[in-house]
Amino acid sequence: MIRLYHWPRSSATRVHWALEELGAPYESVRLDGKKGEHRQAAYLTINPNGKVPALVDGDETFFESVAILLHLAERYGVEKGLWPRSGPDHAAAMSWTVWSIVELHAYGMQFVYHGCDSPVSYKPADRSAAAAEYTFGHLRRMLDMLEARLEGRDHVLGAFSLVDIPIVATLTFLSVLGVSEIPARPRLTAYMARCTSRPAFARAV
Repeated sequence: MIRLYHWPRSSATRVHWALEELGAPYESVRLDGKKGEHRQAAYLTINPNGKVPALVDGDETFFESVAILLHLAERYGVEKGLWPRSGPDHAAAMSWTVWSIVELHAYGMQFVYHGCDSPVSYKPADRSAAAAEYTFGHLRRMLDMLEARLEGRDHVLGAFSLVDIPIVATLTFLSVLGVSEIPARPRLTAYMARCTSRPAFARAV
């Protein structure tokens, strides 16, 4: 049995979404961050970083959402038609999935911290205009990169796959936090609408 450790409105949401798309049976273990359950010794044996998500699948334990997503994709996604087995599409799937976290999410969040007014942004006095400009430039480049990828495609690989989950989860989160660049790209906004209209997304969120 798969066990997912999580709390709401966290990077665990993208793992929830993947599990719902896969139809894999799993146990949902909600931690209480206010009580510090993520810092207790029992949980630290699962995720030594003391964050969510973490996932236990049989005798294997994973932390970091991108590692979890790649595990689920390779073990369960091929059979479900949600992850390419091999070849150029497999290489693209690996690359775009990792990119979604280490590039898109990372630069997007740094821009939110320094360049937006949101509940998680730094106080104005603590923000860096240079950091906001720098990260905004990278974020715009990545949004343009994704807009170009979607020319002639409904999804990043053509058909919907697990690749789309971390990308759209990040874009949705950035939109909620006040990043206003996304609506200027019509293919991107249509892509997000297609993905977030899926029943599995509603169940996860």
